[in-house]
Amino acid sequence: MPRTLSDEEWNYLQVKRQTADLAESLYNDPQMGKEVKRLIKQKYPQISIPDYDIEQKVEARFQQENQRKAESDKAAKEKADKEQNEKWKAERESVQRQYGFTDDAMSDLEKFMLDNNVGSYEVAAGYKAAKNPQTSLPTHGSNWNHDKTDQFKEITSDPEGWARNQLLEAVVKDGAARAGNRSF
Repeated sequence: MPRTLSDEEWNYLQVKRQTADLAESLYNDPQMGKEVKRLIKQKYPQISIPDYDIEQKVEARFQQENQRKAESDKAAKEKADKEQNEKWKAERESVQRQYGFTDDAMSDLEKFMLDNNVGSYEVAAGYKAAKNPQTSLPTHGSNWNHDKTDQFKEITSDPEGWARNQLLEAVVKDGAARAGNRSF
């Protein structure tokens, strides 16, 4: 049996139909649909929206996997950085011991390395040591023991006589060499 609607009921139903048409077009819209479904889920969390729910689970799984990968990469990077830092420290200490550089000299060496793009302490230290050789330390007493030799005593007792004897020996050796007699 047909029923007659009042104008008020008719307007109410028309507004409902327009609202439903609008909601359906937004719900199925490729660009806005996800946001509409998110808002519906926020307002009514118990409602089931299969495509949205599955998409959220997949995205959550990808996010967890990406987070695990990021944590793994971070740990690997920290380990590699630590190993590289230890290697640099060991190389620095080795070069400092080998070349006898002070802490100030090592600071200058590192500044030189940065300024000239040198990545190796060994190469930079070799270059700096060659360019600025270290002066030798004086050795007192080791080379000054000539007063204990017999020849020094002979020279100091009669310097002119010793020089005369040396000249005469040289003349005799030279004369013998010219004569072909090389027995000296």
